[in-house]
Amino acid sequence: MPIEVIQNRLIQVFEKRNRPGSFRVDNGEPFGSPANDTPPPLALWLIGYDIDMIWNKPRCPQMNGVVERLQQTSSRWAEIESCSSYEELQDRLDHQATIQRSVFPVSRLKHQTRLEAFPSAEKSDRIWEPLLFCPQRVYDFLAKKIFTRKISSGGHITHFNKPCHGLRLFKGQFVQLSLNPKTLEWQIIHDYQLIKSWSVAQYLTEERLLNLTIFQ
Repeated sequence: MPIEVIQNRLIQVFEKRNRPGSFRVDNGEPFGSPANDTPPPLALWLIGYDIDMIWNKPRCPQMNGVVERLQQTSSRWAEIESCSSYEELQDRLDHQATIQRSVFPVSRLKHQTRLEAFPSAEKSDRIWEPLLFCPQRVYDFLAKKIFTRKISSGGHITHFNKPCHGLRLFKGQFVQLSLNPKTLEWQIIHDYQLIKSWSVAQYLTEERLLNLTIFQ
């Protein structure tokens, strides 16, 4: 499914229920990136809205066991194998979610529904407003990470799908990159020495973060 479709669906959910405090996700697409240590566009977009990302360890679904089991239950209840379209699938899942949350009594909750026991689950008190997006949150998040890249025989590295040239003196060697969140430059470090600063101002822009095109 295109990430733009997922983004639009999330916006619809946020418009109805406001912003969550965090997202717990696995390492698969579209919120994770198992083949790359670079956070994917959707994750950075959420971070820009002050929604924390909690990534499970690879191949450890038990870290999110309650949700995994709930997804299995929802799939059975909605009989998703017989759906003929995404729209029908979504309608069925929405219907079953309403039953699970608002109709089905839970014995461990004194036979209340989940919504009766936890009324705040219906809507977060964290307001959703598109103008709340703050790219500085993304820069501060990235500044806490260290990325390792190997310099090619031609003297360049690739990061965020962008090439950085002029590193022939260090070809074949590994370097570390850390973001300066104020100057918006990758600091390229080799053997604890700064060897190059590389601006991200043209591709890690607010516009590109919002429209999910930072890798294009």
